[in-house]
Amino acid sequence: HAASAAAPTLAPAAAVESASACKANKRPTTAKGAQAQPLDTTHAIGLALAAGPERWTAMEGGYPIIVDGECIGGIGVSGGNWEFDDRVARAAVEAIGAGFLIDKK
Repeated sequence: HAASAAAPTLAPAAAVESASACKANKRPTTAKGAQAQPLDTTHAIGLALAAGPERWTAMEGGYPIIVDGECIGGIGVSGGNWEFDDRVARAAVEAIGAGFLIDKK
């Protein structure tokens, strides 16, 4: 299947996009809007196009790295399904003793 063959080559770019977006927004990447409202595909794509890939993505797998209440970076994971990417990124942040919510350490 052509889409499956292309996925590994897109994974690094998607991971960088997720890391950049979660750092910029100081929250995990998700298909939800700024108020945590669910977005349909049309609105998710429209928001991504309006904001730009470095500012917002609907792909799970991006987590900010919060230390002492400050966002010091972001981590992006891509290549598995969205649930897997999300779990791995979250575990990576927790493994270094950081948080991923701005009001939590």
